[in-house]
Amino acid sequence: MDKNELIDYINKNTTGKTAGRKEFTVSDIFISSHSITSGYRVSAFGRDIIAKHFEKYKIKLKSDRYTGTGRQILTLDKYLFTPYYLATQTLVLFEEVPAAELLMIDGDLDLWVQNKTFFK
Repeated sequence: MDKNELIDYINKNTTGKTAGRKEFTVSDIFISSHSITSGYRVSAFGRDIIAKHFEKYKIKLKSDRYTGTGRQILTLDKYLFTPYYLATQTLVLFEEVPAAELLMIDGDLDLWVQNKTFFK
């Protein structure tokens, strides 16, 4: 599902006005709206809207470095094909498999990034 399909689904299944408009746009939900098929990082507002429609997995992150580094975000953008929300020590996913991967390594985002980029 690309960003436009997700926005269409949300617009069809959401009633009422938000911010004076009846419909959401890609830039309302996603932080990076220039590409339709990549960069599924969402804003806090987008997280809240999507969480009303899909199951969310909230993962408490453990990282030696600051969470939200460029490498972490680039790897998340490359390997996640569903929306995600990244805060200081929290990652909210809307996909079960990466959530399970992170839970199995105790929320260590740096280790997850290292595992994903090991052969690159």
